[in-house]
Amino acid sequence: MEHGEIEVLLEVGQSYLLNKDYENAITKFAAALKINPHDPEIYYYLGLAYEGAGKLTDAVTMYEKTLALDCGFSNAEIRKNEIKSKLCK
Repeated sequence: MEHGEIEVLLEVGQSYLLNKDYENAITKFAAALKINPHDPEIYYYLGLAYEGAGKLTDAVTMYEKTLALDCGFSNAEIRKNEIKSKLCK
C-alpha cells in the first residue's frame, strides 16, 4: 500500500508542479517523503517545488539531499549549481 500511496502523491505533486501550484506540490512531495525518506527522486521534486515557490535555500537543501542519496543525479547537480550562482550575485 505504501508504494502505491507514494506513486499517487508523486503524480498529484507533479501535476501541481506543472500547473505552478508550488505550495500544494510541496505538500504532496513532503507527504511522500514521510513515507519514504530514502528516495532521491522525491527530494528532487521537492527541490523543484521549492525553487518554483522562490524558496531557493530550501531548494538547494533538497538538491543536496538528492545528491547525498544518489551522487549521479545530474539534474539535481545542475539545479543546485544554477541556484547557488543566482544566490551569489
